[in-house]
Amino acid sequence: MSRFFFNIQDGQDFPDREGTELDDMRAVRTEAIRASGEMLRDNASYWDGTEWRMNVVDATGETVLRLRFSAEPGPA
Repeated sequence: MSRFFFNIQDGQDFPDREGTELDDMRAVRTEAIRASGEMLRDNASYWDGTEWRMNVVDATGETVLRLRFSAEPGPA
C-alpha cells in the first residue's frame, strides 16, 4: 500500500495533510471520484461553477491524478 494525498484547489489551496493508504491506481481513481462527488454535493450551494480541482499526489509529491470540474450555464 502507498499513501496518496487528495489536495483541493477552489480559489485557494486546501492540502490533504493526512493522506489515504491505497493499494493501486484503480483505488486512487475510485477514491478521487467518490470524494470529489461528495465534496461538490455537500458544497453545491456555495460552488459558483468556477474551476474546482483535485490533485492527487503520491508520498514523493508527484501528481498521479488530476480531476477538474467546472460549470457553465447553457443557452436560455
